[in-house]
Amino acid sequence: MYVIFVPLVGGLLTLMNSLNSVLAAKVGNVLSLIIIHAVGLAVLSIIVLFHAEKGSGVRLPFYYYAGGFVGVGTVLTCNVAYGSLDASLAVALALLGQMLGSIVVDSTGLLGRKKYPLSARSLPGIALALVGITVIAGSWEGRLGLMAIALVSGVLPSISFTMNSQLGVAKGVFKSAWYNYAVGLCTTLILVAILRPNPVAGAAGLAGTGLVFIVGGGLLGVVMVAATNLIFPRIPALWTTLLMFAGQALTGVLIDAVARGSFSGRKLAGTLIVLAGMSVNAALDRKRTES
Repeated sequence: MYVIFVPLVGGLLTLMNSLNSVLAAKVGNVLSLIIIHAVGLAVLSIIVLFHAEKGSGVRLPFYYYAGGFVGVGTVLTCNVAYGSLDASLAVALALLGQMLGSIVVDSTGLLGRKKYPLSARSLPGIALALVGITVIAGSWEGRLGLMAIALVSGVLPSISFTMNSQLGVAKGVFKSAWYNYAVGLCTTLILVAILRPNPVAGAAGLAGTGLVFIVGGGLLGVVMVAATNLIFPRIPALWTTLLMFAGQALTGVLIDAVARGSFSGRKLAGTLIVLAGMSVNAALDRKRTES
């Protein structure tokens, strides 16, 4: 039963990134970060206040609380990628970044994770994903910088997820998410002090922004925390990976179709090739883990 909800969670993730990118285009990146983190922090504060939750109580080094700092980078890169590239291409590159980030985390044993040395098994999936991205992109001219940012937007969550998962075990899922949003908001306020964005322009943009874009990203972020906590422990990791990717990628294609008023068979074909690459990588990774 839980399996059918995993692609929906992946689709919500893509939708969240799209909402955040629209908000950033209206009010600017810095103000959008404040709004996203403030909304998420307010909702999580209410949840933590009324929902008793206990973790293992293990004390962790301070840097495990830096997931919110990395999360700010994730939101910024996603805003740029989704605001400048087609949603399907941004998603495909982010998925490739997630794969590469996971390989780095596994091969280095980053932040206490179990170490799995890099092997040639990862290469076929990566190569197939690159073919799919080439099909989706069509022309790469003048977009390499933006595509690199989209790739980074997938690498960063692999790092923050590693931090947050460890913190979640020690503090509890919602408490760790609260720390994530609190650190993210503090990081954003520091950016405000450094960059000193024009508040008048941001306020003017906010006045013309729909409520769904103002609160949607922050609310969906909290929903993502709750959904992954409820669903993911109940199904095999391989199916989680593949179905999550499928939901993200296919939602990207649908968003492009709605935005442009026409459906692109090329983008769908490229997306399916990327998913095939992810499938190969996940299957080989499962064999490695079992062995």
